[in-house]
Amino acid sequence: MDIFNYQLSYKAYRGSDAHATTTAIFNFLSSYTWDAKLVISLSAFALNYGELWLLAQIYSTNQLAKSMAILKQLPSLLEHTAPLKPRFDALNTLIRTMMDVTRCVVEFKELPSMYISQDAPVLAIAFNLIPTAVYWTIRAWWLVQLKFLAS
Repeated sequence: MDIFNYQLSYKAYRGSDAHATTTAIFNFLSSYTWDAKLVISLSAFALNYGELWLLAQIYSTNQLAKSMAILKQLPSLLEHTAPLKPRFDALNTLIRTMMDVTRCVVEFKELPSMYISQDAPVLAIAFNLIPTAVYWTIRAWWLVQLKFLAS
């Protein structure tokens, strides 16, 4: 997970293209199922976002957090959080939506086959939409990484 996260963070700091990076993520995780690709990618995002969120919470009262923020070039971001509140709120809404999509994909893959006919056209349509949902969720995560966490 650390190597995966490091490579993606490096691409974020370099400003890589979202589609190319999403495709690279799929190639890197090619041996995994669609739901696993989504969970692994969101886990990497959670590591970065969680660290930023923790720093933001304790920045003003913890010298180690302040030093880490300086190393990550975050002091101006953390000192001016009031104007960024709408951005944080939008980010939190996006993260909740990404989690909802992930939950739906994982739960859909775990549906017991004894209750669903494998010949049902609706099932085929749903299975065909999973890669699209995974693509756009990972791409959204990437854009957040690129625009918000890497700035």
